[in-house]
Amino acid sequence: MTGVSSDKVWIGLALVAQPTRNGALGDADRAYVNVLALAGDESDFRAQIQDALNELDLTLIGLEDVEPMDARLSKHHVHKDLRRLAKEVQSTGSPQFDTFQTFDLD
Repeated sequence: MTGVSSDKVWIGLALVAQPTRNGALGDADRAYVNVLALAGDESDFRAQIQDALNELDLTLIGLEDVEPMDARLSKHHVHKDLRRLAKEVQSTGSPQFDTFQTFDLD
């Protein structure tokens, strides 16, 4: 559905894991990352993020604080890097990831 005029930029916080060390997350087990995608609704957003993470060989554990970017901007100060990523999503239609904040389970 990407590209349909009703699509808008959505944002959320993803918890991700990698199956083995030394992948996209380096030597870490998991990470939190702000994710943005052009979507028609929350379900579409989740599917696009899942697909993009699969390409990185990462597993989506959960998504939090999912909402349209314009709703986020109306309630909170949003860092300029996230605003830049939102513009990138709008122009390319491709999901974008902010910096992965990695951690280990043990």
